[in-house]
Amino acid sequence: MKRLFILVEGETEERFLRTVIYPHFINLGIHMEAQSWITNRKLGTSGGGSSFDLIENHLRRLMSRYKNDESVFFSVMIDLYKFPRQGNTIYDDDVLRINTGKDKAVLLQRKMWNRFSNKNFVPYVQLHEFEALLLSKPTELSVFYTDKGKEIQALIKEIQGLLPEDINETPEGAPSKRIIKHIPTYKHQKTSAGVTTAARIGLEHLRDTCSHFNAWITRLEAI
Repeated sequence: MKRLFILVEGETEERFLRTVIYPHFINLGIHMEAQSWITNRKLGTSGGGSSFDLIENHLRRLMSRYKNDESVFFSVMIDLYKFPRQGNTIYDDDVLRINTGKDKAVLLQRKMWNRFSNKNFVPYVQLHEFEALLLSKPTELSVFYTDKGKEIQALIKEIQGLLPEDINETPEGAPSKRIIKHIPTYKHQKTSAGVTTAARIGLEHLRDTCSHFNAWITRLEAI
């Protein structure tokens, strides 16, 4: 059986991978393990995510530990929204000059791959953050928020005509901010409400509606 380590920034992403993604890959003979690095959110400070050094150091330690094992693979799930811009970052002027989120994510993924140059590494930048996946089918928020029918409908109206991965990365328009605008309690319930909703939506629908996310899963399947 092959092993796949995926680095993420927090508990919500860890639980999402274990709950929604793990069962799919275990059926393919791939044992997936989610690990998180420390972010500013965990440290209780503000700013553009964490230092990229935290991610790089964590990855390099993992890669060094399994450098002689061809059956071990590595990936990351990093939000484009607040992508680390501190430390030895790859979010440089080349990225800043790009207008579309998807093109930024693709360039960052290429820069990450070049940084590590490990053939068993599959980098991934989430457009624009985890909650975009939930906005692929926001009606499923009602599974957790049974009394928020009006609020969920208002959210649906707000994002009408937008693809989930096109919902922007501004502080006001980020996917999580849009959900919190209509359901303020989500701010403190991301781990429970977010993962419950994603599980209800299901991997198949997430892949059908989020092409960049689907491309990542497809690359991981190919290992």
